[in-house]
Amino acid sequence: MFNQKTQAKTAFDFEHTPGPLTKPEGDNSITVILTVYQRSEYIQKQVDALRAQTVPPDEIWVWCNSSDKLIPDVSAIVDRVIISNSNYKFWGRFALASMARTTHVALFDDDILPQPKWIENCLNVYANGTEGILGGSGPLLEPTGGYSSKNKIGWNGHHLDEIAQVDLACQTWFFKKTYLKYMWFEDPLTWENGEDIHFSYMALKHGGLKTWVPPHPESEPERWSCRPDFGKSVGRTKDAVYKSAGHHDIRDGIVENYRRDGWVVVSAQ
Repeated sequence: MFNQKTQAKTAFDFEHTPGPLTKPEGDNSITVILTVYQRSEYIQKQVDALRAQTVPPDEIWVWCNSSDKLIPDVSAIVDRVIISNSNYKFWGRFALASMARTTHVALFDDDILPQPKWIENCLNVYANGTEGILGGSGPLLEPTGGYSSKNKIGWNGHHLDEIAQVDLACQTWFFKKTYLKYMWFEDPLTWENGEDIHFSYMALKHGGLKTWVPPHPESEPERWSCRPDFGKSVGRTKDAVYKSAGHHDIRDGIVENYRRDGWVVVSAQ
């Protein structure tokens, strides 16, 4: 029962309390959203990597889903922290992105460590005239069938010198905030998984926006979306979501449903 005597208290005594949200000046403003769920031990490295970008973000936010592990107070190292008493899984951070006041939003999984020129790399793609969702890793789906990630472009796939179209972006996203509206034009087929598939397909279907992976040249790893040794070691831990039961079956079903809806993947064009 609600107790009026405790209504002035908060559940979390944050070390840092931010000021009001303001709209930054300039067209290249950026809000980064990180997540804390099961693997909070990596967030300091991520924040350090983001502060060290050649084009650092204007603000870094952290979205915390309800977890069976203790959620640490990271307010001292980032700009804003949002803690939920419900587990909105992969979708909460995208909903939160709608609150950003910046031109661009970047989202990172907790096992991604961007290299110093990654944000600059993404901004250059837009500056060169390409529109769409940008990702650090992008699968090319098979011409028929369900989900497949065996053919990827990006930090953990083919390292190309040029921008490449893919079917969806995984692990890290960079996009103009105005693109986010397409994600919510239709409810997802399931709230359990597949936010990456849904976002790319909805943006393509309703906005005509393709999904791209910026260049990841072998000779310029500083432009990569993730330091490979970090992503591969952290991503293989026992808490990795992709190892959960039913993960692949859910993603297969989403892709197959969207194909029936009219999705023509890159390999079938």
